[in-house]
Amino acid sequence: MLGYFIWQQNTTPPASASFQLQYEGPIVITKGGTYTGNWESKDAEVSAVEIKTSEPVIILNSNIRGAGRLIRSQGYAADIQVYNTYGYGITPTPWKEYKKPRNFLVVDVFRNIVVEHCYIENAAGINLGVSYEGNGSPQETVKIRYNKVRNIDGRVHDGWAIVNFVGLNFRNPIRHAEIAWNQVINEPDESVVEDNINIYNTRGLPDSPIRIHNNYIQGAFPLPSSESNYTGGGILSDSPGTDSTQATAHLEIYRNQLVGLGGYCIGIAGGNNIKVYNNRMVVAARHSNDSLYTFWTSGVWAKDYYQTKSTYANTMHHNTIAVVGKTGTWRNDIVDDSIIAANLFSNTVLADQVTKSMEKKEFEHWENKLRQNKIKIGPLASMKQKH
Repeated sequence: MLGYFIWQQNTTPPASASFQLQYEGPIVITKGGTYTGNWESKDAEVSAVEIKTSEPVIILNSNIRGAGRLIRSQGYAADIQVYNTYGYGITPTPWKEYKKPRNFLVVDVFRNIVVEHCYIENAAGINLGVSYEGNGSPQETVKIRYNKVRNIDGRVHDGWAIVNFVGLNFRNPIRHAEIAWNQVINEPDESVVEDNINIYNTRGLPDSPIRIHNNYIQGAFPLPSSESNYTGGGILSDSPGTDSTQATAHLEIYRNQLVGLGGYCIGIAGGNNIKVYNNRMVVAARHSNDSLYTFWTSGVWAKDYYQTKSTYANTMHHNTIAVVGKTGTWRNDIVDDSIIAANLFSNTVLADQVTKSMEKKEFEHWENKLRQNKIKIGPLASMKQKH
């Protein structure tokens, strides 16, 4: 596993930088090893990088862009690690049989997935589905950390698909999984994202919950942003699993910042043994031109949405919440019936008038937190494997 790096200053290029590079065509990787390159696919049906091996594959210091999937693996119990790599969505092309959103990484069967210090723009995010086949060690898990994202975009040719920054939907419980220190900023009418982070019938373990912490997530909107119907939002535990062996379970969601989101900030639509604490949520429910959001907004909510009786033992506490309802005339910090599906206590609802200025201060708070913790996000000027 690629575990140690030497790096210099943080750097993120403008969007146009991806078009100044010389790109090669798609690549198919059939052997393990470390790969560096600039790859693209202008066809939604062809992944820019297709990985067809269960041997460990490291993608390092690369640039990838695509009209469909950027990096994909299907059916290989994959071990894929992606570091210091830029990923861009380009104009989608027609698809066959089913939609092919421009995921930065999509994998169905895997042992180990690491995505760190990457930059994603105008693309869908990371989707892990079907089955975790790892051994439960720290070397075979999921780590999605230190990434910088601009505009998660589910648009496909002649429509759009439901996409997330991170979507987990796989069988078998996992240890040591972590989604942390990511910055995700979505702009109205430039993005279309459902839940920024969705955990769907996916389980940690009592002694090793899935940890979602210290992420900054700003913006979640329908397309166009003037639409009134929108079901997306921030971080969601989603679980139509019919019994306790299938339902989402053992998550810890803490110290995240949720800013300017449509839909909701943090929700439990199903699942058990979920802890939501020490998060900050600030939503003025206004666009930059001061016009009101036309879609639902809320802070935290919990509900046995699927009525499977697998939603229990959940807590939401010590969160700081300042969320305006969509009409701009009322607050919707904690959805009223949430006490039924979660134990809510010691949450702080700010009495201040919620403004766009408060949202901007949250970003300043985020930058200060990065400095205080000496965390660098996004690609780094130099990153090398330490032998």
